[in-house]
Amino acid sequence: MVLDPFANKQKQEILFLKEKDAKKEFWNGTRLGLPSTHIKKITGIETILPLEEFNPWFKKRIASLKEKHIYSNKTIINKLRRHKLEVKDISRIHLAQRVILEPERIALAKKAQVIAKEAFLKILSQISSCKNERELAAKLDCAMLSQTNNGLAFPSIVAAGKNACTLHYAKRDSAIESDNLILLDFGCRYNAVCCDISRTIPASKKFNPLQKLLYNIVLDTQKFHEKNVKAGLILSDLGKDAWHFLEELLAERFTKRGGKMKRCYKVKPHGISHLIGDIVHEGSPNRSYMENPLEPNMLISNEPGLYGHFEMKIDGILYKEDIGIRLEDDLLITEKGCENLSASIPKEIEDIEG
Repeated sequence: MVLDPFANKQKQEILFLKEKDAKKEFWNGTRLGLPSTHIKKITGIETILPLEEFNPWFKKRIASLKEKHIYSNKTIINKLRRHKLEVKDISRIHLAQRVILEPERIALAKKAQVIAKEAFLKILSQISSCKNERELAAKLDCAMLSQTNNGLAFPSIVAAGKNACTLHYAKRDSAIESDNLILLDFGCRYNAVCCDISRTIPASKKFNPLQKLLYNIVLDTQKFHEKNVKAGLILSDLGKDAWHFLEELLAERFTKRGGKMKRCYKVKPHGISHLIGDIVHEGSPNRSYMENPLEPNMLISNEPGLYGHFEMKIDGILYKEDIGIRLEDDLLITEKGCENLSASIPKEIEDIEG
């Protein structure tokens, strides 16, 4: 599809299609293709041409333009440059516009949150009946997929016990023990927008004292970060403040009270925020947006975490275990702060245990 604002009205939108192939459709189902009997009605696009005409048409059209500013994939841009056509890639401009959600996409983002909430509540009541990570993951995925035609935002992470110390754990083949904490990282896509949620819950529906202490450190850090976020601030600076806050709580509530820990990182296990939009990790691949001011209607994650081996004597009892805790909400940036779109998805200890 070509979008050409400088062409006459009828050719500002052009769709290039292959001819329909009955044999391929027998295997893979119906596809858009020529002849274009119903395509204009389906797409609203007036000009529909054979795909084999694209290359000569495109080369001629680009050559006729005074300003050769193109938004396309790298393959096409590099191909044009090999033909000695000087073009300017404006994909960064599009990206900057894409990460600002319009009211319509904000509504879609909120609907995705509702789906995630309902899925979480459903499996929260079923967790004691799940014998392993795979069974729990299947229930969680099914609960989301049954409410959207657009699929998951990413493969769900379901990690019990020490597996939660692997950030992108994917095996899902371990049994769930009654004393395990289970880290869930999940999200769906609703129409064109994703959500990204993390919750950490006890398999027994009851946190032990060590788990509760560490969980509250992560939860209070998440609340600290949410309170600080607003338009005009820099994500990398906000992240440093949040991780520093977590370490201060860890020292005050854990190590100064005799707790011992072993982690494979010093302070920051991962980024505390990333952009969310059409894809779950939105923005430039190198995350250059981390050094740019936040703007209203950007959607970001808020996901502090704590991972490692922890030991502490509490009320005369020694608790020691490998623990991974991550809590993640999605924050919509506003001029004066942010709106937590995930606020209704339970995460307070009394709500999880209740």
